[in-house]
Amino acid sequence: MTNRSQRLHRQSGFTMIELMVVVVIMSIVVLVGVMSLGSYSQDILSNQRAKIQSYIKQVADQAVFTQKMYLIAPDQDGLTVFNYVNSQWLQAKQVPIYGWLDGFNVSWQLNETFAKQQQLPRPGWVFWPSGEALKGQITLKSIDTSAGDLEKKTEVTLKWNEVLEFNE
Repeated sequence: MTNRSQRLHRQSGFTMIELMVVVVIMSIVVLVGVMSLGSYSQDILSNQRAKIQSYIKQVADQAVFTQKMYLIAPDQDGLTVFNYVNSQWLQAKQVPIYGWLDGFNVSWQLNETFAKQQQLPRPGWVFWPSGEALKGQITLKSIDTSAGDLEKKTEVTLKWNEVLEFNE
């Protein structure tokens, strides 16, 4: 019997305290990972907001430097720029199309009446050689479905006025 009890005594495993410490450490690691993923989504939205703002400023600068009217027309694919040359609107070749990123819902506010009155090729925001622009708004929404059925929506809105002052 002593042989058998010695064998049982040699078979050691983890104590309850060791298991609890491992569970606590794993919980902390998972919590930190989940929290960092949430801020990552917000960082992407903030980055996209900054890029769109820069794009709009670039078009406004083009209008001032070339002394021509420009138009930014949004659609489901992105932002397209037109300029007014020889009494007609042509797609601006010097400004590339800004495409939306996958995984974002994008919406915008436009003055449809102004677009019809001015016979614009598409509704959008006009930028004049004086540096003024039509006020506008673009909203980016990111939907994170990695948390199962719970959808976490993150949203960023970019607004500007007639003198191209952006909201913060």
